Amino acid sequence: MGRQTRVRGTIAGFVLLLLLPPFFVQAQDVKPADIKAWAVKTSENKQWLESMKGGAYQFWTRMDDSRRPHKVYVGEGFEKANFKDQEEFVETFSHYLAGHPDKYMLIDLYDARTGAAVGEYGFGGFKLFAPDAPAVQPPTPVKTTGAPAR
Repeated sequence: MGRQTRVRGTIAGFVLLLLLPPFFVQAQDVKPADIKAWAVKTSENKQWLESMKGGAYQFWTRMDDSRRPHKVYVGEGFEKANFKDQEEFVETFSHYLAGHPDKYMLIDLYDARTGAAVGEYGFGGFKLFAPDAPAVQPPTPVKTTGAPAR
């Protein structure tokens, strides 16, 4: 019985070896022209983001890339912009950080003045947090007198 178990194990291992290679094969070939196009797009994103950093726009002031997700500190321009422009800015920033026009990097957004979290960009897309929403008070229990209602 020991030899038969070893043979079955060897056959099972051989079958698994035959099945594994398709998992390691790239789905598509990457051409040098594709890499150059990605580099050009990433460079364009960097230039655009640098123009949004200072001057009249002040969309962002600094970035903390010491941990993931990246922390981006947003300025007055970001706060004054409409939601669509904010989303475009954060999406472009995400593509730039990922180094690829079709990939994304997770980003946490913080107010540059206060350091408070103002939003995030992640698997669920772009989300802004409610600005200083008042704390919700739990409802106070109602005291009843007499017999319970039926």
